[in-house]
Amino acid sequence: MKLNNLFYIFIFFFLLLNSCKQQIPKDKVSSELKIGLSDDSTEVILSKVPSYMIEELRTDSLKNPEWINFFAVYKDTSDQELKDFQSALEGTYTIAEDMIKFKPAIEFKSGVSYFARCYTKILLRKPEDIISTKKIFTTADFIEFKFSSGK
Repeated sequence: MKLNNLFYIFIFFFLLLNSCKQQIPKDKVSSELKIGLSDDSTEVILSKVPSYMIEELRTDSLKNPEWINFFAVYKDTSDQELKDFQSALEGTYTIAEDMIKFKPAIEFKSGVSYFARCYTKILLRKPEDIISTKKIFTTADFIEFKFSSGK
């Protein structure tokens, strides 16, 4: 009888300890995001955006300066020091399913290099992730996509 009770006590503590385990985010959202060109090379597409972020962006109805703080396209420069100080291209942003599309106001020029950045470290973290990891990131983390239009 005592051995049987010991077995149940062991199972109880095992379940108790496993249920209290803290969930840590498996991957950063930034590793899932992808940036690419549309088939006709007229738009830059940020895909695999999490649904909670899509809903947030839809309800906020961002203006162009706010979009640029999250996802922007720039004309590339050979000077790496000036790269971070480039002005973002003007254009329109649209949201469709799990993607955000950027269409420049002036078409991409043939033979000119561009790059797109999505600033991800703070903007794409769920509040639960920040609480569970107990880290607030202050440095700018981004994913970047370099391209040139070959029309």
